[in-house]
Amino acid sequence: MNKKPSFFIILVLALLMAFVAINGLSLPLWNALELNIPGSPDMRFGIDIRGGVDAVFEPADDSIEPTVQQLEAARLIIETRLDNKNILDREVTIDRQTGSIIVRFPWKADETDFDPETAIAELGETAMLTFQDEDGNILVEGSHVKESFVTRDEYGAFVVGLTFDEIGTEKFSKATKELIGKPIIIYMDDTLIQSAIVNVHIEGGEAIITGMKGMEDAKALSDKINAGALPFSLITKNHSTISPRLGRGSLDVMVLAALIAFAIICVLLIFYYRLLGVVGSIALLIQVAGQVLVLSISQITLTLTGIAGIILMIGMGVDATIIIAERISEEIKSGKSVGYAITSGYKNAFSAVFDSNITLAIVAIILMIFGTGTLLSFSYTLLIGVVFNFVAGVGLARVMVTSLFQFKSLRNPKFYLCLSKRYTEEEGRNFYGKKHIFISITILILLVGLSGTFFESTKPQLDIQFKGGAMLNYNFKGELDENKAQEIAKDVTGRLVNTQITSDLSTGEKRLVLNIAGNEGLEASVKAELDDRLIEEFPDAGIEHAGARLVDPYFGRLFLKNGIIAIVLAAISIVIYVWFRFRKIGGLTAGLFAVIALLVDLLLVFFAHVLFKIPLGETYIAVSLTVIGYSINDTIVIFDRIRENTRKYPRKSTDWLANLSITQTFNRTINTTVAFLISVLMIFILASANSLDSIQHFALPMGIGALSGLYSSVLLTGPFWALWNNKMGKKKRRTV
Repeated sequence: MNKKPSFFIILVLALLMAFVAINGLSLPLWNALELNIPGSPDMRFGIDIRGGVDAVFEPADDSIEPTVQQLEAARLIIETRLDNKNILDREVTIDRQTGSIIVRFPWKADETDFDPETAIAELGETAMLTFQDEDGNILVEGSHVKESFVTRDEYGAFVVGLTFDEIGTEKFSKATKELIGKPIIIYMDDTLIQSAIVNVHIEGGEAIITGMKGMEDAKALSDKINAGALPFSLITKNHSTISPRLGRGSLDVMVLAALIAFAIICVLLIFYYRLLGVVGSIALLIQVAGQVLVLSISQITLTLTGIAGIILMIGMGVDATIIIAERISEEIKSGKSVGYAITSGYKNAFSAVFDSNITLAIVAIILMIFGTGTLLSFSYTLLIGVVFNFVAGVGLARVMVTSLFQFKSLRNPKFYLCLSKRYTEEEGRNFYGKKHIFISITILILLVGLSGTFFESTKPQLDIQFKGGAMLNYNFKGELDENKAQEIAKDVTGRLVNTQITSDLSTGEKRLVLNIAGNEGLEASVKAELDDRLIEEFPDAGIEHAGARLVDPYFGRLFLKNGIIAIVLAAISIVIYVWFRFRKIGGLTAGLFAVIALLVDLLLVFFAHVLFKIPLGETYIAVSLTVIGYSINDTIVIFDRIRENTRKYPRKSTDWLANLSITQTFNRTINTTVAFLISVLMIFILASANSLDSIQHFALPMGIGALSGLYSSVLLTGPFWALWNNKMGKKKRRTV
């Protein structure tokens, strides 16, 4: 079979995917039908980049004074609705003093008229759902419905299924027992949305609603029921548009940085790995384009954490190329033919690529189950990247290499050799012998970092996202320097401050919103000084104080709880997976040391935020998750080589095996880290040149985290594993 054309077919596919990812595609078909594939212009970006909607919700009934529990329940429901619509960059907080809920979320990708009321409609019904009898008596409230779903009955007709909680089950059982032959009517406030005759007494907490016209009718009712479980009816007190905090320029900077980094990485891959570098660059293009296309089509909000996920997967895509290329080159340098080297190289490299991607997939799936908001954005981009990395970086790359090998002119070994040195069994560097030095350095770094958290000047600073704080509103006219206003607020209050500009489309009124971190209000004297400073700085803006709120953190207790659960379960899953996959080399200890290395990395990322006075907020989450993925990948590659060498040299000591394995993978680890740091460095340089502080706060600790991942994986995990196994071996010998 002639495989020669395969390379060119895949190359055309890569270029086509890149074109569609950048521009989108619209093609007329037959019968007035069109093929529309959204591209990057159609992506839904976060608030910071594109702006969005600011809405304040209050109970429709003025006599209702909602409890804290009711406000938290309403916030949870609104957050769930936004998550279900893939609106992952949002701020949902509550003002306990006024009993209101403040919701901020980004515009749709295709929204051009920026109508806040239309955007708010995405939240679904804000009314209260009730199940009533004919006399208007409330039988069950919608808050007691656990789930509503579309299904089919025994006749194949579409029906709406209901599942009640414990209280709802009891109330619904009592109602259906008393109302056999009579209707139960479902209301959204005063609007009747469905009436169903009770046929039998229902006791199990499950029921179906029949009489649907079709699937669309059933889905519409199900969506209304799921959306209507609010503890009280809400009305929109006021709404306005939010200007992008970073502006479109921030996105342009990120895109330019990505393009420059991509070009540099491809040049380095081709220079270092020659023909295999060309193939790897094409595979990487397919991977990135595929991620962009999936995000555009699904309308998943691309947040800062999502961008972090893309950057991480670029590093993973490069890593797959480097691992495979190093193994092929290693086989050729050992005297094997090119054809054999290609087959053997892919075979030997597959386990390392497979295991590192599976661990990332496990982390992504756990985050998808337990995460919310920005955690979901990261998990989506991560899982999409893992899939495309397998498809492009492993599958399509192998097809391309096999295709190129069919050409006689491309069978020369020099096209497949890399610049890395092949290390023999006698040339393993003595990493194990320096273990005490590495351990001492690590302890010293951790102690210095920990001590820094106790000094007032370097104390950790929690962003308003984690801490909550005061929200001050100022009406103004004309133009106002948002960054200058932020600096003034920081100087006067001594706290972290985020700023946003909102505008009411109906009145044209502009508003400066100062989000001041801290779970306590501002003293009257501080507010007065801030007012005077702003008026003095912007005399022509007509600044007027328009009220203040004391709000809870954007990242509520649910976010923190689920985030902690997700990270703990991810760590446990990594231990279990490594235990299973590397059981022949002491899998449990390997998994535990991998997690210990991750903890060191996370602590160093935390200390980086403290040292450089970077507030702990969304960026901290994004960087931490990226470093977890990056570091575990390095560790897996080393353990994979230890496992291979253990089979090859069964009589060698663990320290000898660790030294050889780390040495053999050292060039790969360095090259992968360099490629990853190029992306991060480009982002940091361009962000600094354009004074984008938040992007700098993202890139700087990311770079430190990458270096930490390199350090912990190479200098700690392998030597720790050898040290432990040596000690356990001595214990076993003493007991024999």
